[in-house]
Amino acid sequence: MPLTMYKYVAEIPARIGSNRVKKKNIRLLCGKPMVQYSIEACKGASKIDKVFVNTDSNQIGQIAIDNGVEYYKREENLASDTAKQDEFNYDFMKNTNCEVVVMVNPVSPLIESCDIDDAIDYFEHANIDTLISVKKEQLHAFYQGKSLNFDTNTLLPATQDIDPVLICTWNICIWKKEVFVRSYETEGHAAFSGVIGHWVIDPIKAIKISYEEDFRMAEDIVKAREGVSEEYKPEYYEKDLVPHSVK
Repeated sequence: MPLTMYKYVAEIPARIGSNRVKKKNIRLLCGKPMVQYSIEACKGASKIDKVFVNTDSNQIGQIAIDNGVEYYKREENLASDTAKQDEFNYDFMKNTNCEVVVMVNPVSPLIESCDIDDAIDYFEHANIDTLISVKKEQLHAFYQGKSLNFDTNTLLPATQDIDPVLICTWNICIWKKEVFVRSYETEGHAAFSGVIGHWVIDPIKAIKISYEEDFRMAEDIVKAREGVSEEYKPEYYEKDLVPHSVK
């Protein structure tokens, strides 16, 4: 029987080890293992045909099974602190029958199904080979002491008048498998392969759990999100002004 060829396969790369936040992928966030948020987001995305959790951990694998998705066991050397994203993605793609891989980062628990659908729509309409999620920062920026998006020898431009800087967030990435594999095998790298597109993500949803403070902030946002029952409406200071005379 021929193996099923899927159009879009979601890959959630979740290793058990972590340096700055201990075992963050299995740490409970509002009562659920953090990796479960990505699993649920992928399961709810309309164009995802199959969901895999790519992990070195049987414990994380069990979370995948308990949530009704597949568990891809990677080798320990592909889950070390020095393992590169290109390496474990190549390994996964070589062993998965699909046309496109949608990587959803488990350390981004604020990602929702609608974000994955939006990213895939962008990927399709832009006719690209690689999609990288980015955060747009429209601020005066420097790199290695040199200004990136403004001239220090002129009047300081307003932030709304400067070009935004795009920061790679790696919350959601999409690759055409054939292009990625060919690039890795011929060039030795593939994260940025073929025609590349940058998909701008909401800065709140772009939050990644790298430090303890990030985890606590994400937990507060999840609690607030679950507690909101009506549309948020901004309110403004409207106290009557006291007449002011200039002496």
